[in-house]
Amino acid sequence: MVPYGTGLFQHTLPPILHRVGGFLYMAIQRENIILLAGNGQNVGKTLFACQLINSLKQKHSVIGIKICPHFHELKPDTEFVVKNTNYQITKEHLQQGKKDSNRLLAAGAKEVYYIQVKDDYLKEVLSCLDKIIPNDQLLIIESGGLRKILEPGLFIMIESKNNKKLKPNTKEYRELADLNIEFDGEEFNFDSNKLDFSDQKWVIKN
Repeated sequence: MVPYGTGLFQHTLPPILHRVGGFLYMAIQRENIILLAGNGQNVGKTLFACQLINSLKQKHSVIGIKICPHFHELKPDTEFVVKNTNYQITKEHLQQGKKDSNRLLAAGAKEVYYIQVKDDYLKEVLSCLDKIIPNDQLLIIESGGLRKILEPGLFIMIESKNNKKLKPNTKEYRELADLNIEFDGEEFNFDSNKLDFSDQKWVIKN
């Protein structure tokens, strides 16, 4: 079978049709990716990603990626991998700090990228990542919007019981999720140590 896509996002299976928010879309399949989404802001996505990276780092090399649809002014010493009016890809180097990218690196990620991108340009961002990340690299990505164009090896939906302002597509993402996790502000109702990558796929251990 002829591969679809190239490099990091190359695969031998055809794109899958999914419906989110009333729209059909084609999703590229990538077994090496865990994709995290949430029902709002500050619901524990980065904390869970850090716990997951910490539990995986003894056996696997993991890259952390945080994708944000909003643009914020970044510090002058930020390393830009790509920068234009539609998206910015930056690479984190500091473990010390309060930024989510600092926390992911401190947790044990091999590399961490922070990306600000308009939703319409997510495919272009994936094309850029294709050029800088090996295609067999394990990735943990924080992004809800990416689910519209990507079928990850594992899609995790994290929800806070106390969140009253739900993000758009929350209902659809719940249905698409392989794993739904609740966060009470202190603990998750799922142990990240139960996740592993074996035989070229993500598995949930008993």
